[in-house]
Amino acid sequence: MTHLINQMGHVMLETPDLHASVHEAVNLLGLRVTMQDEEKAILTSNTRRGELTYIKSSRAAIRSFGLEAIDEAACEQALARVKGAGFEIIRDRPHAPGAAHGFVFRSPSEHAIEIHTAVPRDQPADYPTIGIRPKRLDHVTIMAANPRAMQDMLSELFGMQLSDTVDNEEFVFMRSANLYHHTIAIAKGRPGLHHVAFEALHMVDLMRVGDHLKQLGRNLAWGPGHHGANAQSYFTYHTDVIGCIIEYSYGMARIDNEAVYEPGVWPSSPAPGEDWLNLWGAPPSEMFVTGGVPVMEEEAVADLT
Repeated sequence: MTHLINQMGHVMLETPDLHASVHEAVNLLGLRVTMQDEEKAILTSNTRRGELTYIKSSRAAIRSFGLEAIDEAACEQALARVKGAGFEIIRDRPHAPGAAHGFVFRSPSEHAIEIHTAVPRDQPADYPTIGIRPKRLDHVTIMAANPRAMQDMLSELFGMQLSDTVDNEEFVFMRSANLYHHTIAIAKGRPGLHHVAFEALHMVDLMRVGDHLKQLGRNLAWGPGHHGANAQSYFTYHTDVIGCIIEYSYGMARIDNEAVYEPGVWPSSPAPGEDWLNLWGAPPSEMFVTGGVPVMEEEAVADLT
Protein backbone atom coordinates (compact mmCIF):
# COMPACT_ATOMS: atom_id res chain seq x y z
CA MET A 1 0.00 0.00 0.00
CA THR A 2 1.20 3.52 -0.81
CA HIS A 3 2.53 5.59 2.07
CA LEU A 4 0.24 8.44 3.13
CA ILE A 5 2.40 9.57 6.07
CA ASN A 6 5.76 11.27 5.58
CA GLN A 7 7.03 11.60 9.16
CA MET A 8 6.24 12.27 12.79
CA GLY A 9 4.55 15.64 12.86
CA HIS A 10 3.59 17.06 16.23
CA VAL A 11 3.07 15.99 19.85
CA MET A 12 0.69 17.60 22.37
CA LEU A 13 1.34 16.93 26.06
CA GLU A 14 -0.73 17.99 29.05
CA THR A 15 1.25 19.32 32.00
CA PRO A 16 0.27 20.39 35.53
CA ASP A 17 3.20 22.84 35.53
CA LEU A 18 3.41 24.69 32.24
CA HIS A 19 6.26 26.93 33.38
CA ALA A 20 8.43 24.02 34.53
CA SER A 21 7.79 22.02 31.35
CA VAL A 22 8.69 24.94 29.10
CA HIS A 23 11.73 25.85 31.19
CA GLU A 24 13.12 22.33 30.89
CA ALA A 25 12.29 22.05 27.19
CA VAL A 26 14.26 25.24 26.55
CA ASN A 27 17.16 24.83 28.97
CA LEU A 28 17.71 21.07 28.79
CA LEU A 29 16.28 19.96 25.44
CA GLY A 30 17.37 23.13 23.70
CA LEU A 31 14.02 23.77 22.04
CA ARG A 32 12.81 27.27 21.13
CA VAL A 33 9.40 28.74 22.00
CA THR A 34 7.49 29.89 18.91
CA MET A 35 4.25 30.79 20.73
CA GLN A 36 3.22 30.95 24.38
CA ASP A 37 0.31 32.19 26.46
CA GLU A 38 -1.07 31.31 29.88
CA GLU A 39 -2.60 28.04 28.68
CA LYS A 40 -0.10 26.55 26.24
CA ALA A 41 3.33 26.79 24.66
CA ILE A 42 4.55 25.64 21.24
CA LEU A 43 8.21 24.70 20.75
CA THR A 44 10.49 23.56 17.95
CA SER A 45 14.09 22.49 17.36
CA ASN A 46 14.39 23.60 13.73
CA THR A 47 12.63 25.60 11.01
CA ARG A 48 9.28 23.90 11.63
CA ARG A 49 6.76 26.19 13.33
CA GLY A 50 6.05 23.66 16.05
CA GLU A 51 6.96 20.11 17.03
CA LEU A 52 5.94 19.96 20.68
CA THR A 53 3.01 21.67 22.41
CA TYR A 54 2.44 21.77 26.16
CA ILE A 55 -1.11 22.36 27.39
CA LYS A 56 -1.81 23.47 30.96
CA SER A 57 -3.87 20.79 32.69
CA SER A 58 -4.50 19.14 36.05
CA ARG A 59 -2.27 16.15 35.30
CA ALA A 60 0.41 14.90 32.94
CA ALA A 61 -0.92 13.08 29.87
CA ILE A 62 -0.59 12.78 26.13
CA ARG A 63 -3.37 14.75 24.48
CA SER A 64 -2.55 13.73 20.90
CA PHE A 65 0.24 12.97 18.50
CA GLY A 66 0.31 14.08 14.89
CA LEU A 67 1.48 12.34 11.74
CA GLU A 68 2.47 14.62 8.89
CA ALA A 69 0.84 13.51 5.62
CA ILE A 70 2.76 13.55 2.36
CA ASP A 71 0.41 16.18 0.91
CA GLU A 72 -3.18 17.42 1.00
CA ALA A 73 -4.42 14.57 -1.20
CA ALA A 74 -2.88 12.02 1.17
CA CYS A 75 -4.51 13.77 4.14
CA GLU A 76 -7.91 13.64 2.43
CA GLN A 77 -7.41 9.98 1.57
CA ALA A 78 -6.51 9.23 5.17
CA LEU A 79 -9.67 10.99 6.37
CA ALA A 80 -11.83 8.95 4.00
CA ARG A 81 -10.27 5.71 5.22
CA VAL A 82 -10.68 6.64 8.89
CA LYS A 83 -14.34 7.46 8.32
CA GLY A 84 -14.80 4.27 6.32
CA ALA A 85 -13.35 2.25 9.19
CA GLY A 86 -15.89 3.79 11.56
CA PHE A 87 -13.52 5.61 13.89
CA GLU A 88 -14.71 8.72 15.73
CA ILE A 89 -13.56 12.03 14.26
CA ILE A 90 -12.86 14.22 17.28
CA ARG A 91 -11.85 17.33 15.34
CA ASP A 92 -12.15 18.21 11.65
CA ARG A 93 -9.23 20.64 11.53
CA PRO A 94 -5.58 20.42 12.59
CA HIS A 95 -3.87 21.30 15.84
CA ALA A 96 -0.40 21.17 14.27
CA PRO A 97 0.90 24.77 14.17
CA GLY A 98 0.22 26.36 10.80
CA ALA A 99 -0.94 23.17 9.08
CA ALA A 100 -3.56 23.97 6.44
CA HIS A 101 -5.50 20.72 6.65
CA GLY A 102 -5.95 17.92 9.13
CA PHE A 103 -8.18 16.04 11.52
CA VAL A 104 -8.03 14.21 14.83
CA PHE A 105 -9.58 10.80 15.44
CA ARG A 106 -9.86 8.36 18.32
CA SER A 107 -7.86 5.21 17.65
CA PRO A 108 -8.72 1.73 19.00
CA SER A 109 -5.85 2.15 21.48
CA GLU A 110 -7.65 5.19 23.04
CA HIS A 111 -5.04 7.61 21.67
CA ALA A 112 -6.10 10.76 19.86
CA ILE A 113 -4.21 10.73 16.56
CA GLU A 114 -3.92 13.74 14.29
CA ILE A 115 -3.25 13.49 10.56
CA HIS A 116 -2.18 16.84 9.14
CA THR A 117 -0.51 18.49 6.18
CA ALA A 118 2.96 19.96 6.47
CA VAL A 119 3.78 22.33 9.30
CA PRO A 120 5.28 25.51 7.77
CA ARG A 121 9.07 25.64 7.74
CA ASP A 122 9.29 29.34 8.56
CA GLN A 123 11.36 29.52 11.75
CA PRO A 124 15.06 30.41 12.12
CA ALA A 125 17.36 27.54 11.20
CA ASP A 126 19.76 28.50 14.00
CA TYR A 127 19.28 30.07 17.40
CA PRO A 128 21.27 30.38 20.64
CA THR A 129 20.50 27.89 23.41
CA ILE A 130 22.14 26.55 26.55
CA GLY A 131 20.27 23.28 26.06
CA ILE A 132 21.24 20.27 23.98
CA ARG A 133 19.44 21.19 20.82
CA PRO A 134 18.31 18.20 18.72
CA LYS A 135 17.91 18.00 14.96
CA ARG A 136 14.22 17.13 14.85
CA LEU A 137 11.29 15.39 16.49
CA ASP A 138 12.05 11.77 15.61
CA HIS A 139 9.39 9.33 16.84
CA VAL A 140 7.06 8.35 19.65
CA THR A 141 6.67 5.06 21.47
CA ILE A 142 3.12 4.56 22.68
CA MET A 143 1.58 1.93 24.92
CA ALA A 144 -1.53 0.03 23.85
CA ALA A 145 -3.47 -2.99 25.04
CA ASN A 146 -3.19 -4.61 21.60
CA PRO A 147 -0.08 -3.57 19.63
CA ARG A 148 -0.96 -5.88 16.72
CA ALA A 149 -4.33 -4.14 16.27
CA MET A 150 -2.55 -0.79 16.09
CA GLN A 151 -0.03 -2.21 13.62
CA ASP A 152 -2.85 -3.35 11.37
CA MET A 153 -4.69 -0.02 11.63
CA LEU A 154 -1.61 2.06 10.77
CA SER A 155 -0.87 -0.20 7.83
CA GLU A 156 -4.40 -0.49 6.43
CA LEU A 157 -5.40 3.15 6.84
CA PHE A 158 -2.15 5.01 6.23
CA GLY A 159 0.20 2.62 4.43
CA MET A 160 2.73 2.54 7.27
CA GLN A 161 4.99 -0.51 7.14
CA LEU A 162 6.26 -2.94 9.75
CA SER A 163 10.02 -2.67 10.32
CA ASP A 164 10.43 -5.09 13.24
CA THR A 165 8.37 -7.01 15.77
CA VAL A 166 8.88 -9.47 18.62
CA ASP A 167 7.81 -13.09 18.68
CA ASN A 168 4.76 -12.43 20.89
CA GLU A 169 3.69 -9.32 18.90
CA GLU A 170 3.79 -7.17 22.04
CA PHE A 171 6.29 -4.67 20.60
CA VAL A 172 6.15 -3.42 17.00
CA PHE A 173 8.00 -0.77 14.99
CA MET A 174 6.22 1.07 12.15
CA ARG A 175 7.84 3.29 9.53
CA SER A 176 6.53 6.02 7.25
CA ALA A 177 7.56 7.38 3.85
CA ASN A 178 10.80 8.94 5.11
CA LEU A 179 11.96 5.32 5.62
CA TYR A 180 13.59 5.79 9.01
CA HIS A 181 13.27 2.50 10.87
CA HIS A 182 10.34 3.70 12.93
CA THR A 183 8.08 6.71 13.22
CA ILE A 184 5.89 4.98 15.81
CA ALA A 185 6.75 2.10 18.11
CA ILE A 186 3.96 0.37 20.02
CA ALA A 187 4.48 -1.60 23.22
CA LYS A 188 1.92 -3.60 25.16
CA GLY A 189 0.75 -1.71 28.25
CA ARG A 190 -1.79 0.68 29.65
CA PRO A 191 -2.84 3.24 27.02
CA GLY A 192 -0.42 6.15 27.04
CA LEU A 193 2.85 7.58 25.84
CA HIS A 194 6.06 5.86 26.87
CA HIS A 195 8.49 8.30 25.32
CA VAL A 196 9.07 11.10 22.84
CA ALA A 197 12.30 10.86 20.87
CA PHE A 198 14.40 13.59 19.33
CA GLU A 199 17.19 12.97 16.84
CA ALA A 200 20.47 14.25 18.27
CA LEU A 201 22.68 16.44 16.13
CA HIS A 202 25.88 14.79 17.35
CA MET A 203 26.79 11.52 19.04
CA VAL A 204 28.42 13.42 21.92
CA ASP A 205 25.08 15.05 22.72
CA LEU A 206 23.96 11.75 24.23
CA MET A 207 26.71 12.17 26.82
CA ARG A 208 26.09 15.87 27.32
CA VAL A 209 22.49 15.25 28.40
CA GLY A 210 23.83 13.08 31.23
CA ASP A 211 26.08 15.92 32.39
CA HIS A 212 23.22 18.41 32.23
CA LEU A 213 20.95 16.12 34.23
CA LYS A 214 23.66 15.70 36.88
CA GLN A 215 23.71 19.47 37.38
CA LEU A 216 19.97 19.25 38.03
CA GLY A 217 20.42 16.46 40.58
CA ARG A 218 18.96 13.82 38.26
CA ASN A 219 20.17 10.76 36.37
CA LEU A 220 19.55 9.06 33.07
CA ALA A 221 16.78 6.46 33.07
CA TRP A 222 18.72 4.26 30.62
CA GLY A 223 21.84 4.55 28.52
CA PRO A 224 23.99 5.51 26.86
CA GLY A 225 23.31 2.38 24.85
CA HIS A 226 22.99 0.93 21.38
CA HIS A 227 19.65 -0.41 20.15
CA GLY A 228 19.84 -3.52 18.01
CA ALA A 229 17.12 -5.09 15.89
CA ASN A 230 17.26 -3.25 12.56
CA ALA A 231 17.11 0.23 14.09
CA GLN A 232 20.79 0.31 15.10
CA SER A 233 20.47 3.64 16.90
CA TYR A 234 22.38 4.95 19.89
CA PHE A 235 20.35 6.30 22.79
CA THR A 236 19.90 7.93 26.15
CA TYR A 237 16.60 8.20 28.02
CA HIS A 238 15.64 10.49 30.87
CA THR A 239 12.43 11.39 32.65
CA ASP A 240 11.24 14.98 32.37
CA VAL A 241 9.57 17.10 35.04
CA ILE A 242 6.10 15.63 34.37
CA GLY A 243 7.18 11.98 34.18
CA CYS A 244 7.33 11.67 30.41
CA ILE A 245 10.40 9.87 29.11
CA ILE A 246 12.55 11.73 26.58
CA GLU A 247 14.93 9.90 24.27
CA TYR A 248 17.92 11.36 22.49
CA SER A 249 18.49 9.10 19.48
CA TYR A 250 21.41 9.12 17.07
CA GLY A 251 22.04 7.17 13.89
CA MET A 252 18.71 5.39 13.35
CA ALA A 253 18.88 3.23 10.22
CA ARG A 254 16.88 4.02 7.10
CA ILE A 255 15.40 1.29 4.93
CA ASP A 256 17.21 1.64 1.61
CA ASN A 257 14.83 -0.52 -0.45
CA GLU A 258 11.36 -1.45 0.77
CA ALA A 259 10.91 -3.95 -2.06
CA VAL A 260 13.50 -6.31 -0.59
CA TYR A 261 13.36 -5.43 3.11
CA GLU A 262 12.08 -8.12 5.48
CA PRO A 263 10.99 -7.21 9.03
CA GLY A 264 12.91 -8.91 11.81
CA VAL A 265 11.20 -11.01 14.47
CA TRP A 266 13.09 -10.67 17.74
CA PRO A 267 12.85 -12.69 20.97
CA SER A 268 10.54 -11.24 23.61
CA SER A 269 12.67 -12.95 26.28
CA PRO A 270 16.22 -12.77 24.92
CA ALA A 271 18.72 -15.39 26.01
CA PRO A 272 22.21 -14.25 27.08
CA GLY A 273 23.91 -12.76 24.06
CA GLU A 274 20.60 -12.11 22.27
CA ASP A 275 19.71 -8.80 23.91
CA TRP A 276 18.65 -6.74 20.90
CA LEU A 277 17.22 -3.92 23.01
CA ASN A 278 20.73 -2.88 24.00
CA LEU A 279 23.69 -4.41 22.20
CA TRP A 280 25.94 -3.11 24.96
CA GLY A 281 24.16 -5.30 27.46
CA ALA A 282 22.81 -3.03 30.22
CA PRO A 283 19.09 -3.78 30.72
CA PRO A 284 16.41 -1.09 31.08
CA SER A 285 16.09 0.45 34.54
CA GLU A 286 12.91 0.31 36.59
CA MET A 287 12.50 4.03 35.90
CA PHE A 288 12.45 3.29 32.17
CA VAL A 289 10.15 0.28 32.40
CA THR A 290 7.52 2.00 34.54
CA GLY A 291 7.79 5.49 33.02
CA GLY A 292 5.51 7.38 30.69
CA VAL A 293 2.22 9.25 30.89
CA PRO A 294 -1.38 8.10 30.26
CA VAL A 295 -3.78 9.17 27.54
CA MET A 296 -5.89 12.21 28.35
CA GLU A 297 -8.96 11.85 30.53
CA GLU A 298 -12.30 11.46 28.81
CA GLU A 299 -13.52 14.92 29.80
CA ALA A 300 -10.49 16.47 28.08
CA VAL A 301 -11.63 15.15 24.69
CA ALA A 302 -13.96 18.14 24.38
CA ASP A 303 -10.92 20.40 24.41
CA LEU A 304 -9.75 18.80 21.16
CA THR A 305 -12.85 19.82 19.22
